[in-house]
Amino acid sequence: MGVLAVGYAAWSLAMPPSGLRSTAGLALVLVAQGVAALSALWAARRLVPGAERRTWRVFGTGWLLWTIGAALHWGSWVLRGALPAIPSAPELLYLAGAFSFLWALASYPANPPERFGRLRDLLDVLILTLAVLTMGWFSLLRPVVNALLASPILVFWTGVRPALDLLFLALLLRVSLLVGPAFERRPLVLLGVTGALLTLGDLIGGYQILLGEFQPGTWIDLAWIGAAWAAALAAIAMRPPTEGVGPIGGQARRRIEALLPIAFTYAVVGFTLLDAYLTKSIDPTGLAVSVALSALLVARQGVVAGQSEMRQYASLVHASADLAFICDRSGRLRLYNPAFAGALGAPAKPGQPVNLKEFLAGMPSIDNILLTSATAGWSGEVFLRRRDGTSFPALLTLRPVENPQGPEALIAGNGVDLTGIRGREDALRTALRDVAAARTELQSLNVELERKVEARTAQLQRIVQDLDRLNRELKELDKLKTEFVTLVSHELRAPLTNIRGGLELMLAAHPTLESSVRETLTIVEEEASRLGRFVEAILDLSALEAGRFPLQPYPVSIVQSARLSVERFRGHPAYGRMQVEMPADLPEVTADERALGSVFLHLLDNAAKYGGSGPITVGAEAAPDRVNVHIEDSGPGIPEAERERVFEMFHRLDSRDARETYGHGLGLHLVKRMLEAMGGGIRAESRPAQGARMVFWLPRADTSPVSDAHPEESEAGVSP
Repeated sequence: MGVLAVGYAAWSLAMPPSGLRSTAGLALVLVAQGVAALSALWAARRLVPGAERRTWRVFGTGWLLWTIGAALHWGSWVLRGALPAIPSAPELLYLAGAFSFLWALASYPANPPERFGRLRDLLDVLILTLAVLTMGWFSLLRPVVNALLASPILVFWTGVRPALDLLFLALLLRVSLLVGPAFERRPLVLLGVTGALLTLGDLIGGYQILLGEFQPGTWIDLAWIGAAWAAALAAIAMRPPTEGVGPIGGQARRRIEALLPIAFTYAVVGFTLLDAYLTKSIDPTGLAVSVALSALLVARQGVVAGQSEMRQYASLVHASADLAFICDRSGRLRLYNPAFAGALGAPAKPGQPVNLKEFLAGMPSIDNILLTSATAGWSGEVFLRRRDGTSFPALLTLRPVENPQGPEALIAGNGVDLTGIRGREDALRTALRDVAAARTELQSLNVELERKVEARTAQLQRIVQDLDRLNRELKELDKLKTEFVTLVSHELRAPLTNIRGGLELMLAAHPTLESSVRETLTIVEEEASRLGRFVEAILDLSALEAGRFPLQPYPVSIVQSARLSVERFRGHPAYGRMQVEMPADLPEVTADERALGSVFLHLLDNAAKYGGSGPITVGAEAAPDRVNVHIEDSGPGIPEAERERVFEMFHRLDSRDARETYGHGLGLHLVKRMLEAMGGGIRAESRPAQGARMVFWLPRADTSPVSDAHPEESEAGVSP
């Protein structure tokens, strides 16, 4: 078909008109319109029964009427060599086909059907029809009639075709704005191409008929062939909606569609007023149509307002979870909402006869209830029976509905499913019984619990009294222990000092003593010194715990204190292994100088005892608010589980009786107490296969306020 149309177009442009070409043109128009008719009827058969099928069946009927008219034109041309005179049977068939197209578009299933929305659709179509036909009169028919180009009958039959084509395009525009997203819009676009081509061909062809110059077989036939071909493609492309019709597609299209009848009405009224202003006379046809359109528009806006109000009420009833329905006095249901259909198993839409009586179980007086409800109303609890035989309790309320349209009384009903309420009532009663039983049991348990609490309270009071007595005794024992240790330490200090001094004098005064005697005396002197350091440590610790250890913090050079402490080990076997590696610009710290020296001495002594034979390194680095000092040795290190316990009093890693190095477990504890008293702290670290690392820190002097006073002599000395 497309190849024939292209060939005919080339023939029309290349060759002058002839009888053969006219015959071929009429034949192609006939075939194209026949194909369009068959395609539309075929599309109607493919669609499911409903509004879409009826619409395309009407389209097919219209094209079939045009096909018959085209056949009559072709037969007249072939037999007589001329077209039938206007008006004739083909024009009547064309008019009937055009009305079929318009009816199909006017009833196109673009919106969900609503009982209260049909009147608005009818008014919209009527307004568009009057407006377009009036504009066609003003722009097409009246100028030709006034110019006296032809008889009024010929003007009518040549002008009615483009006017109906314009009406076709207007109704198609309305349908395009109404269809939802589930529709396939390609058929509508192709139908728009059909309308445009028909308008073009009918305008030019009608003008040529009025001038007496029309002859079939020209390129105008291509417009009618293309229109039929586009209509056939629209029918082929038609697909049923996959998700239902749905609402209007978009907000903008919704507004345009609502304004479309208003715009066409204003256009007609405005054109009528403009024509009256220019011609100084009022066109009676335009005036009558303007008044009619204005009245229709007012009626349409009233229908729109009522439709909006009614849609809200309908949506309210439709979305309600209660069972809502309308029935007559005999119980026959007229309307009901989805909740009613879902709860009782009624049809989704009221189509087949359904009576309320079949859903009421065990109510012989239903006729009397309906009679009473039609006049005064009724309310009560009933059992509603589903279609599957099961039933449920419900609160049914029936009220009369005023029906001014007829004498038949209508009843509005509302049912509330009481299944959940009854279930909750039963559950509540059961819960109340359980609560009463639990309350009784709780009272019994409360009495028993009070008795046990009283007994337990008396027992706890006795335990508290015993613990208080034991606490006082322990405090007294601790005080006695502390006093005893302090007393013994004070008493031991002087004899030990005398013993150590006597041994030093003896060794110095008798250099010729035998080596065995000198070695024995040296050992005695070392043990006396060790015992003296032990006594001094106990005294310092007792002074710290009693708060009698005076500390005078002021800026101290950590580098100088470390070097002086190392020098005190001169003559010790580990002196040669001690190294001080500190930066020269290390900031001062806030500390008591003697306490800091004691900290260094205890940590260096601990490293000398347990650090093996490797180097002992003293280093430091500055932090933003403190100075960190570390002392590293090359001994076996400290296990991870012992890194906190080494600072406990009298705790030693090696507590066996026979050990190579003897210690009391007081040095590290005393170091921690002194550092905490000066605002610092200490922790133990262990380097894998490299020995132990003691890290302590003190606040920097340039970031903490200190006293300018110099340290005074303390009653309790600080010694290693």
